[in-house]
Amino acid sequence: MTAPAFRGARLDGPLAACYPSGVSTESPYASIPEPEVASGRLLAAVAYLPALCFVGLVTAPRNRFVAFHARQGLLFFLTEIVCWVALLIFDGTLGRIPILGFLVGAVVKFVVGLGFLAVTVYGAIKAANGEMIRLPFLGDAIERIPL
Repeated sequence: MTAPAFRGARLDGPLAACYPSGVSTESPYASIPEPEVASGRLLAAVAYLPALCFVGLVTAPRNRFVAFHARQGLLFFLTEIVCWVALLIFDGTLGRIPILGFLVGAVVKFVVGLGFLAVTVYGAIKAANGEMIRLPFLGDAIERIPL
């Protein structure tokens, strides 16, 4: 099945919007010069540690490499907060079931905490190596943060 043709408009891709003129789908972070990457590796790596993403946003606002990782770190930090609040709500409700609630809560907290730790270490290592990686589900939303 092909996309319907509109007069003078083109479809940018599958499941994309139709615009009267071409819209760039390239990320603004696609071509960052090497000196900018080299000068921002440490701040980019620190951005994945909980609540330290603000350090990169404040100290190096013009460095696109640091901004990329700091925005991604900010979204990751907000995701962590939402997950821990959800786990606190679970503890206050279903976690009060005598044995099963405690066991399920402990296992879920362990798995979620280990997952967050793994993503934090992965992001910090990739940023320290000067690589531009996008975290699944979060990496596509970083351009929507107006900082």
